Amino acid sequence: MGAETAVFTAPLLGFAFLWGTLWGSFLNVVIHRMPQDLSVVHPGSRCGACGAAIRWYDNIPIVSYLVLRGRCRACRAGYSPRYMLVEAACGVISLYIFRSVVDIGNPDAFLWGLGWWGAWQFFAYCLVAIAFIDLEHTIVPYELTIPPALLGLVVAFVFPGGLGMEAVYGLAGGAAFLLFIVGLGWLLFRREAMGMGDVHILAVTGLWLGWKALPFVILASSVQALLAVLVARLYGKLTGKADPLTLSTEALDERFDETDKYEGLPSHSVIPYGPFLALAALEGMLFGTEAFWWLVDRIFLGFLASG
Repeated sequence: MGAETAVFTAPLLGFAFLWGTLWGSFLNVVIHRMPQDLSVVHPGSRCGACGAAIRWYDNIPIVSYLVLRGRCRACRAGYSPRYMLVEAACGVISLYIFRSVVDIGNPDAFLWGLGWWGAWQFFAYCLVAIAFIDLEHTIVPYELTIPPALLGLVVAFVFPGGLGMEAVYGLAGGAAFLLFIVGLGWLLFRREAMGMGDVHILAVTGLWLGWKALPFVILASSVQALLAVLVARLYGKLTGKADPLTLSTEALDERFDETDKYEGLPSHSVIPYGPFLALAALEGMLFGTEAFWWLVDRIFLGFLASG
């Protein structure tokens, strides 16, 4: 890296982080309003408790939350730590992607790198929004899966280094696997084993990361979901409070006004699986799946050798 390039590195990295936090601030609006079918652009940010408009200097990502100690300036109502968490996470994601795809020292590749940076950010931020919305409302808005699917096709076939047909195989493979699980659920339990939103998530993930990433995403999401359930139940037992993660099928049916549809079926415990699919997709995107396949290769070869 030349001396002139090094001079611009730190400011560009700082901008990448700041840019991500700004999008994180917008994602907080999306997470709050989209499940309620409200506009995400109008009106401006307001306190959910008193309705007071949030001034620009109280809407600076991360900083304003810390300065105000997570409270509204007008009514002192508390804000969820999620707001700062989403802003910080998006800042780190933006910075990480920027360092991975933008070659500051290569003018010929710099503009394409910025294109990759923007595209990967869009996919990542949709995953972040999906995770928090599904966790709270047990829904996956198609507005957060269809647009990244369309952009993913453009990236796969237009961007240099795009996956091409491997992306299509990933899209088909992700959709086919979870559609099989959905069908199996109907066969065994006479109800959905998971929602179509989950099918969308894995299909779009396969489109962006390729079919080879799907085994990692499926395994990682399943393991992390199991661990989350165990932690949630332990928390419930220790505190005497309700398990914050799992729902009964009756509660889920009532939430979506489907009580009559599944009346008389046995009760089961369910969890929103979308957040764990989104988390595993982010992990595969940011850190790759090479270590996973290396481990699988070692275990498989070790099994064959021992046989």
